[in-house]
Amino acid sequence: MTPTLTDSGKLLPAMPTRRDTRAKQPQENLSPIGSWHASAMRERAARNPEYRAELERLAPYEALARIVIRRRGQLGLSQAELAERVGTSHSAISRIESGRHPTTVQTLRRLATALDTHLVVGFADEINGKDGVTAIDTRRAELIAVG
Repeated sequence: MTPTLTDSGKLLPAMPTRRDTRAKQPQENLSPIGSWHASAMRERAARNPEYRAELERLAPYEALARIVIRRRGQLGLSQAELAERVGTSHSAISRIESGRHPTTVQTLRRLATALDTHLVVGFADEINGKDGVTAIDTRRAELIAVG
């Protein structure tokens, strides 16, 4: 056991360590509690049609949440600071960022302004892929900026 020298020049006593014998997994795939969250969700969705339907229903809200979280992070804003810019409560921003709740177009417009960006909405047709999977045809989408 070797003592550690800190950046400030202090000498910390050596601490005994326990060897971690668990299998090493890539950290980017772990949830905060240490499970393989995405693969567990896929497995559960494959077994449970109700769960799969709920994931599909929540997908647009979760995608929006990721965008808001990323933009807020890029601007260095806390949820409270974003809430102040939007003119809403911290809990409203938290609900949006949870990816579990619908949001009105009016709130989305205010969010876009607060995040120094634009809200774009539009219409797009569905197309059936060769593998039978239905997708959105984004190449022919009709979009307008509303905020």
